[in-house]
Amino acid sequence: MPGQIGTAVQFANDPGSVFRDTAIPIIRFILYALQWGFVNILEAALLLTALFAPIAVGLSLLPLQGRPIWAWLTGFISLFGVQLGYNILVGLAAVVLVKSGAELASDVAFLCFLSIFAPVLAVLIAGGGGMAIYNGISANVKGLIDIFSSAIGTATSIALLRRG
Repeated sequence: MPGQIGTAVQFANDPGSVFRDTAIPIIRFILYALQWGFVNILEAALLLTALFAPIAVGLSLLPLQGRPIWAWLTGFISLFGVQLGYNILVGLAAVVLVKSGAELASDVAFLCFLSIFAPVLAVLIAGGGGMAIYNGISANVKGLIDIFSSAIGTATSIALLRRG
């Protein structure tokens, strides 16, 4: 009971202090957890994608319409793009925090940026880049295969003519 009276008196004198003392630590905890979760789920996704490489190679040997290895490779590169983009955004936020001396004044705002907005931005940018890479590869694969097969045929015929 005395704790509740003290909190009520403190709220009457300074309403912001009650919010600072109770809600801000909870918000910080949630934002730290989101940031930690994003970084670790990204690492797990990279590991799982790397483990699926043999399956993608095996499926690429089958006579299917598309080549699964290109989709796998694009996904793997996109995950690295997400990680690189997120690390760049975290580094920029850290530089801004240190240079401005705002380590305590606006740490919740920067935590919100690092926990919510930076992952979303990194995923959107890397996803768009990954789709562009995949579309470019899939549109040009047939032409590249034709060029390589004709080059191999030409090189084979030249080698046979030199022997004969």
